[in-house]
Amino acid sequence: VFGARVEQITLNAAAKPNTAIIRFPTLRWQEAFTGSGHGFNIRIRTDQQVRGNGDAYRNAARSVLFQGFLTNYKTRFAGATGASKPTETNAVIVKDARWLMSATSVVYGVYARSRDDYSSFTAEAQTPANTASFFSGRRCIFNQNGKPNRDSTAVTHNADGVETNTYIFASGNYGDPQPWTARQMLQYLLCPYLNKIHRLLPIRPASISGIEHTDFDRVINHIAVDTMDVMAAVNIVLKNIGWSLREQYTTDGVEWVFYKPAEAATLHTLHAPAAGEVITDAVAAGAKLLYAGDFDEDIAAVINTPVGLGAPERFEFTAELVPAWLDTDLTVPAGTIVNPFFVTEAELQADSAPNDYDYYKYYHTGGSGFKRNVGRKWALNEAVDYAAAAGGDRGMPFEFADILARDDAYSSDTNRRRYGLFRRVLLECLTFDKSDLNSVGIKVEFSFDGGTSWHTPQLAASVLTSECGIYIDDPNLSELLDPATGTISGGDLDGKELNYWTSLCDDKAKSYSFKDGDWNTRVRVTASVQLDQRLIAESVPTHASGSPFYHRTIYDFSDKYTYSKRTDSSIFADSGLSAWDTNEYEKLTDHLDALRDANEDASINGRFTLDRLWLGDGAGQEDFRIGDGVEGITGRNYSMTTSLNGATVCPEIIQITYDIQRQKQHLITRDLRLAEMRG
Repeated sequence: VFGARVEQITLNAAAKPNTAIIRFPTLRWQEAFTGSGHGFNIRIRTDQQVRGNGDAYRNAARSVLFQGFLTNYKTRFAGATGASKPTETNAVIVKDARWLMSATSVVYGVYARSRDDYSSFTAEAQTPANTASFFSGRRCIFNQNGKPNRDSTAVTHNADGVETNTYIFASGNYGDPQPWTARQMLQYLLCPYLNKIHRLLPIRPASISGIEHTDFDRVINHIAVDTMDVMAAVNIVLKNIGWSLREQYTTDGVEWVFYKPAEAATLHTLHAPAAGEVITDAVAAGAKLLYAGDFDEDIAAVINTPVGLGAPERFEFTAELVPAWLDTDLTVPAGTIVNPFFVTEAELQADSAPNDYDYYKYYHTGGSGFKRNVGRKWALNEAVDYAAAAGGDRGMPFEFADILARDDAYSSDTNRRRYGLFRRVLLECLTFDKSDLNSVGIKVEFSFDGGTSWHTPQLAASVLTSECGIYIDDPNLSELLDPATGTISGGDLDGKELNYWTSLCDDKAKSYSFKDGDWNTRVRVTASVQLDQRLIAESVPTHASGSPFYHRTIYDFSDKYTYSKRTDSSIFADSGLSAWDTNEYEKLTDHLDALRDANEDASINGRFTLDRLWLGDGAGQEDFRIGDGVEGITGRNYSMTTSLNGATVCPEIIQITYDIQRQKQHLITRDLRLAEMRG
């Protein structure tokens, strides 16, 4: 491009694109340079170094400073007004490949296998093919709720002659679901399925510098990137493992580099002349001379005591429930021909006036005076709702300590209970079926002999929504039968068929006390419940902390780290079935320690202006890059380094601005508060 004047190049870290401003001083405001147009690919590089006689240096190489796509035409003009002259400005703004990636490539749905993506699909075996299908109705969440959802068999792409392997999502429980690592997430996000500019930007994850680090082997849970652009999604994954990225350029094109902030591979020493110093020696020695500096060491942004909140603790248990109705609301029918103890559905079909029977009128779902709770609502009584109900005292509230391990029930510091008298809801069991990895659900059992034997009836039941308990939805309670086909012994119902309803009536007719344990009718449930503490961890400052204070920040990792346990009380404890028993405390503390390490030193936020442009001087690579560190300033003996866990830490460069026309270069360290935003 001829007649161009590069005014400024700004290089940025992470997902923020690099930009360049190019002006055309010889063009009128309405004119365009030859070959231009939106999307025009522009590369900016240094001139070939030459000797005094005009010959090129033999080993000198050009440095590519920027490459990107024309996105903006900036036009400005004004007429003459008195003493001022007319002005015209013709300029363009160019943005890098990260901008194009974010503008064109979005994440929604998942790629997984359907039955059509198996070369063989039988009940005995399924052989995956090298294909995948797109499902727009599924959300793109890696390791959703902490559970593995990656297909163990990758798909191989042939992109422009280069084969790459990409893992996809598991389709339900097919594909032997495995957990996603950070590396595999990035491979998925950057594969040709999602990278819509892969022909313009063939970013192949395997070739990205830095991705081979063991940090990318980490399994991170519940990374939700659905409806994000690909660039934002990549940044989310990197942030979760404490990494960032930069875009850099060579004569071959665009490269991405992953790097770890505060652990710079390249360190720079700048030079600020001492008062009265003659700078010729420093210049001759190749010192990176400072023209100006503006920086501060700030402890306000220190985070040396991060607090992580995991999910609420969850326990699977088996426990008996209490009748959640008043004893006075259950009146035993007379047991006569005109008012029998119960009426079967078959008998009701032939009766035109079923409401003449007390049983149907009050205790059948179709009755005109239906008492909806009697015989149907059973509760755990965890919140004292039934401890002293009038006419139906159900005893003390449920004691979770009876089913929990002591360390889960009582605080080791205070020896007080770790749960309150709050209402909760029953959740599905942690136990899962080996064949499909789905929870076994919630199991309800009945006993008609005081808990000596239990059976699982065929019934319709639902979970209470405002407390722990169940509700029996079957219309006719007398059809919940005793599998032993027994009969009532003694009392008003002697010799009658034993079923759920007659068992309740027998307990009432014999004036049995539920609280005293007299009832023969029992209901128990096996489920899980969230209690009132959560997985929690806190990192503490190291000796390298930049502040004498404990700076706390709360991180909500409820969807990432869990504590769940199947208690010994569960009927599945000895079943041989597996359970989602988790204690991710160590993973949580590792995450917090990484956050602390990256944020506990005093933030040195600086804007350093160099006295000239450092563009490589024929080396073919610019001198400063995003992610490099500034370790100190010579001439004033000013150190910016600190020691952290045996490593040297110093402020990293997160923005570089080449002010071409002023022949100055600005380095911004640590954050963007002092960054110069122009154009």
